[in-house]
Amino acid sequence: MFSSRDHDRSLQAALAAVVAAASCFSLADKFDADQSESATRVGSFLAQHRRFEQLNEHCDKTVAEIRASLGR
Repeated sequence: MFSSRDHDRSLQAALAAVVAAASCFSLADKFDADQSESATRVGSFLAQHRRFEQLNEHCDKTVAEIRASLGR
């Protein structure tokens, strides 16, 4: 059975391990990773937006042609 002193030591060792693991990842590194991921997502979003605009223009043109042909 553990004494309270042994229990305190094991808790302190566990806490030290958690602190050591957390210090491996700096906030600056996380920010840089998030920033580069965000830039990638923005680029993907802009490409999708341009494609949507092209498809929308194509649909508008097609609808206008259909209406013109029905009016004849």
